[in-house]
Amino acid sequence: MNIELIQEFQLLQQSRANKFAGELTDRILSSVDAVNEKVTYSIAQRGKMLMLLDKRLNFAVLKRLKNRFFKG
Repeated sequence: MNIELIQEFQLLQQSRANKFAGELTDRILSSVDAVNEKVTYSIAQRGKMLMLLDKRLNFAVLKRLKNRFFKG
């Protein structure tokens, strides 16, 4: 009887530990997912901004400025 109670107690402890671990994992994963989403969005915004800058940039002007200031 004593052994059965100990085994039942151990099963209860394992169940609680697994539940806690599952909840903790869910919290961590949701936090990581939120951070990943924000980082991905900011990188995409930066990429869009750089593409617009690339479209608007006149390379002839850039070349003239380079030759003017960085003679070498």
